[in-house]
Formats: sequence, structure tokens, C-alpha cells
Amino acid sequence: MIHRKFNSLKFRRTYIGGSKREENRMFLEVQGTKEDNSECDWFEYRRMLKEYCDDKLNILLSWKLVVKNLILVLAIIGALLVGVNIYVAAIIFGVAGLIKIVHLYLKSVEQKKLSVYSISLEIINRETGVVLDKN
Repeated sequence: MIHRKFNSLKFRRTYIGGSKREENRMFLEVQGTKEDNSECDWFEYRRMLKEYCDDKLNILLSWKLVVKNLILVLAIIGALLVGVNIYVAAIIFGVAGLIKIVHLYLKSVEQKKLSVYSISLEIINRETGVVLDKN
């Protein structure tokens, strides 16, 4: 299992090189032009791919944390309103339930994003014969 730890919340993508066009150009440059990947700089490619995946995963985990905290806040507000107005409390619990579905979706996307790290290492190992560390 690969674990990533980020020091700050992030809600928008930061492209390698400053823009999406520049990021794509850099990836194409590192990959080379030959079909058999013989020109690929695998170490630089892995570094860039890790940076790209870390950025996307940091954004996903930031949104997941916000959604989780929002569920907690809504549950507390709903619990406090049960004695005052049961209908409003039920609506708040319903909204919290819908947000929980979003949280579960983000959790499943997180697992897919984490699997990209392993897939990229398997491809690099297969293509080059060089065994790279998972961190």
C-alpha cells in the first residue's frame, strides 16, 4: 500500500511548468519520439508522473476532508435540532446523508488514484528492467 502525506489543503490543480500546455509538452519531451520508448528518460518521467499524481491526490484528499467535516457539522446541528423541530432536523440529516454519498465516491476515487502509483512503477519496471522504490 502506498501512503502519501500532504502538509496543506489544496483545492485546484497546479500544472507542471505552469500551464496544461507546458505540462503536456514536458511529458512528451521526456517520453521521446520512438514507439518502443527507447528514448524515454524513465527517471524523469517517474518524477514528473509522481508530481502529477501527488497534485491530483492532494486535491482529492483536501475535498474529502472538507466533505467529512461538513457531514460532522450537519450531524451535530441535526442532533441539536431534534428537540426543537424534527422536520428541519430530518432535512439536515438527509442532506448529511447525501453528502456522505459524495464522501464514499471520493473515497473510491482515492483508491483508483493510489493504484496509478503502482501501475506506473510496474510499467517502468517492465520496460526498463530497473526496479524503482514505491516512495
